[in-house]
Amino acid sequence: MRRFLVCAAAVLLVAWVASAAYAQTKIATPEDYDKTMKAIGGAMGATNKAIASGSLADAKTSLATARSNMMAVQAFWVERKKDDPAMIAKDALSRMDAADKALSGTDAAAAGMAVKEIFGTCQSCHMKYRDPDPNTPKSFIFKPGVL
Repeated sequence: MRRFLVCAAAVLLVAWVASAAYAQTKIATPEDYDKTMKAIGGAMGATNKAIASGSLADAKTSLATARSNMMAVQAFWVERKKDDPAMIAKDALSRMDAADKALSGTDAAAAGMAVKEIFGTCQSCHMKYRDPDPNTPKSFIFKPGVL
């Protein structure tokens, strides 16, 4: 019976992971891109709050949401054959992996520093490819000619 439960749990885990991968965000339009970026921003904000409150497990969950969305951002740039922003997104994913590893430990300060490095990567992309949206506070639009 115990072996059956372990096998059943493994099957359910594989099914859950596969469904999560299948449900990954697809960015087809600039509007989709904006929604995805806002989701990343919200998830990263939640990650910081969780670290500040000492809940590294909750921070890992929020970071996983941000990472899933960042994968869609990278795919958006790859599909458009825009190498530089695709590489910046790839760098952000690498930094997210490093932050996830840090969140697996017990040092909240180290985890916070790892997350801070992600924000630096985000800022570099925004500086090159995005402008503040004059019509919507805390929002961004593509710089002319980016797409």
